[in-house]
Amino acid sequence: MADTGKYFCPRLLDYLVIAGCHFPNGNNQMSQTPELLRRYPLEDHKDFPLPNDVIFFCQPEGCISVGPKRMSLRETTSFVFTLTEKDSGLVRYGICINFYRPFEKRAHSSEGWQKVDKSSTGSNHSVETLSSSECDRPRSKSRRKSRIRNNTLTSLCIVSHHPFFSTFRECLFILRRLIEACHDRSCVRRVGGSKATARDTVWGVLTGQTSDNISSLVMHEVREIETWILRLLSAPVPVPGKTRVEVSQCD
Repeated sequence: MADTGKYFCPRLLDYLVIAGCHFPNGNNQMSQTPELLRRYPLEDHKDFPLPNDVIFFCQPEGCISVGPKRMSLRETTSFVFTLTEKDSGLVRYGICINFYRPFEKRAHSSEGWQKVDKSSTGSNHSVETLSSSECDRPRSKSRRKSRIRNNTLTSLCIVSHHPFFSTFRECLFILRRLIEACHDRSCVRRVGGSKATARDTVWGVLTGQTSDNISSLVMHEVREIETWILRLLSAPVPVPGKTRVEVSQCD
């Protein structure tokens, strides 16, 4: 437990954040500046605003994209960092897990535009319509070939006054599995087997790639995830020597 002689924080968790890139670079191994993709709660606590540099502690070498590869939970890395307030000396802890999240990029997206540029002004509309229909053809062979599945570094991080490292780490592992299960489930259940765009997915919403056409199915899954997060944030902190809090996974 933290040094309760000086200060005792009544919150078990202060913040939960998602860090990465809103729009990952298609060029592999090129580092991008990490961004705060999502945070809970949305408002700062009066006694402890969320530090702006948390994202750089999560991804100190920048947000990196890598080529297609087989991913697994075993490839998740976890670590702890500290945030020390200079004036008071108060220490907060960041418990972070990093992993590579798949995202799709178009392999021949520029080719369609080249065709438009080479066409006459009067035929631009027909060429663009053809290009769009080719891209939107569900599960077609040409579409599968036109997509390359890359992976971008993504961070889930808990910030807390309390050093319950193993428990918080397990919560982050559970959260990652929950997000991926909801993401996959929403993609499988799409009406007519239509393919989701990058923005109209659970990961798309959570990473800030929102659009006006988010399906009710995706929003339902996002609400399930956010309800789980808010319940975790509302968990009371145990009083040393008097009470304890048990965190368990429910089906």
